[in-house]
Amino acid sequence: MTNATERTVVITGGTGGIGLQSAMGIARTGARVLVTGRDRGRGEAAQARLIEETGNERVQLVIGDVSSVGGVDALAAALTTRTERIDVLVNNAGYLGNEPSTSEDGLEMHFAVNVLAPWRLAQALLPVLRATGNARIVNITGGDKPAAVDVDNLMAEKGFRGLMTYTHSKSVMESMSMALSRELEPHGVSVNIVFPGRASTNMTRSLSSSGLPGAMKLMLPFFRLFFADDGGKSAAKAARSTIWAATTSDLDGVTGRYFDTNSKETKLHPTAYDPQVQRCILAAIEQATGGGAT
Repeated sequence: MTNATERTVVITGGTGGIGLQSAMGIARTGARVLVTGRDRGRGEAAQARLIEETGNERVQLVIGDVSSVGGVDALAAALTTRTERIDVLVNNAGYLGNEPSTSEDGLEMHFAVNVLAPWRLAQALLPVLRATGNARIVNITGGDKPAAVDVDNLMAEKGFRGLMTYTHSKSVMESMSMALSRELEPHGVSVNIVFPGRASTNMTRSLSSSGLPGAMKLMLPFFRLFFADDGGKSAAKAARSTIWAATTSDLDGVTGRYFDTNSKETKLHPTAYDPQVQRCILAAIEQATGGGAT
């Protein structure tokens, strides 16, 4: 990769939680960091904090919402007006819902934000990613250990199960990322997946009883205790693998890999590598978007 101070790094959902802490660590390397978020007030507060705590004046805020196709396209357009090159795209923005919800495009919300958005944003930003010659995309996963993809349940067709629907959407994203890595490799763009680990964030603290299926509801007091507000300490710890993936030279030329919370390479569930599974996911994305990237 280029010298740290010459890099431009984009991190979606970078105004809070693990995303904010990831932006903090990346900004400390001297890179230009563009953080995206939906709320301007929260975003401006995050930008000011990032600049103050890192001393990096090149932290910029870009407002955008990745919950819809139009929102992703608008964010991509806003980013390309700010920069002619992107060295690293960190797809960190995620969604965890307690109740069934659909996007303005009529898509199940976990699929829309956790699967379709990172795919479409990568495609829309491909011209500025290619401009670097060796750009990288880092997709942030979540949930538990790598699990199977059910191609008949990509948008909770078998029933909404809250936390489990979120976890499955991340498995779907992992398989999508394997397909994306193959597609973008000829363009000099790598795609890897990172699991940051569990942390107390606004998203995890929002989990309610309705978001837990069956007997898991009994575990809500444990979840509330485990994810109690800790002032960002667990989020800072969880962000270490993202910061590493965005900045290390160890990933130069490396693509289609998965790294755990300790930045150790490990394997995804076999379904993530299954070409038929990947084709089903890409078909669902194409149907949802009408086939185009922008």
